[in-house]
Amino acid sequence: MDWYVIEYLYPIAFQRFKDTMFPNVGVISLSTLGLYDSKKLYQFFDKEGVYLTIEMYNPHQWVFSVSLKNGIVFGPTQDSRTTRDETETDGFIECFRILDKKLKDVI
Repeated sequence: MDWYVIEYLYPIAFQRFKDTMFPNVGVISLSTLGLYDSKKLYQFFDKEGVYLTIEMYNPHQWVFSVSLKNGIVFGPTQDSRTTRDETETDGFIECFRILDKKLKDVI
């Protein structure tokens, strides 16, 4: 996952991520997030009411959808990936986009 792109494109959602997941220590450098276990993002987004679902149509065709706690569902995506990891990365980037928009609308 390219954390520099996420910080640049979705700064409000990225700040919420840092404040929630690293409340006492913060993030010293974005390069340290390269070692971050991306599976923990499920927990973060679940708490924010943004839910990522990964589906396998066949072993080489994976898609994702994103749903909100109010019942709105985005997806499944029109393009598919060949691995679960690629699909999760794309899905989490979309989750950051949606959360950023959601937080901007609240402010």
